[in-house]
Amino acid sequence: MRLAVISDIHSNLDALQSVLNDISKQSIDDIISLGDNIGYGPQPEEVIVYLKRYAVSSVLGNHELALLDKNYLRTFNPNARKALKINKNKLSDPAKRYISSLKPFLVRYGCRFVHGTPPDNIATYVFKEPDQKLISIMERLKQNITFVGHTHQLAVYELDQGRFEKKILIKLTVSLAKGAKYIINSGSIGQPRDGYNEAKYVIWDSVQDTIEPRFVAYDYHETIKKVKKAGIPKRYAELLEKATIE
Repeated sequence: MRLAVISDIHSNLDALQSVLNDISKQSIDDIISLGDNIGYGPQPEEVIVYLKRYAVSSVLGNHELALLDKNYLRTFNPNARKALKINKNKLSDPAKRYISSLKPFLVRYGCRFVHGTPPDNIATYVFKEPDQKLISIMERLKQNITFVGHTHQLAVYELDQGRFEKKILIKLTVSLAKGAKYIINSGSIGQPRDGYNEAKYVIWDSVQDTIEPRFVAYDYHETIKKVKKAGIPKRYAELLEKATIE
């Protein structure tokens, strides 16, 4: 089994198309998205069309939640609210129905998939949780591997025989230890915040027991033009260029 796990597309069709092209060359059996398919970027409708076309299953991200829940939307900063409002106006009724159908988490292939923090938290950043809390969560999970997004940064959290370790994922394949438990952060396709402009995703190989981070170049300058044309706050255009760590 070779699974591509993508996350935080954020309405960036240019990045998504480049990633899907890369995925097509990797002998992938399935694709799962960790949510935040919309928000920040200029092409939410087109992104959802592509996810449907490629039969990509997705969980609910916090930007999808904000579109559905006005009270939660109020917790967003003004720039993020404005970007999401523009996104909402670009979405068709079928796209909105698709968003409303998304679940907080999925369990597939013996793995768990959630946007924020397992087991099913959509809005909490995993890196903000105390180590002991993450250890407790991982010990209780039935699944040995959980994939998360939300932070826009690639990372691996490993719990092996009581030893807990956090690692930043770079351009190297990581071997998974037998019997250990993992939280894998798959980075961001549409708005990386790790210092690298490329779109990011990961490949899980269940036979080789490996996680391979993929860094995919795309024309982010073209996306920047679209962001500005759509009237989305320029901050999100600047982040595409700088990939600023936050």
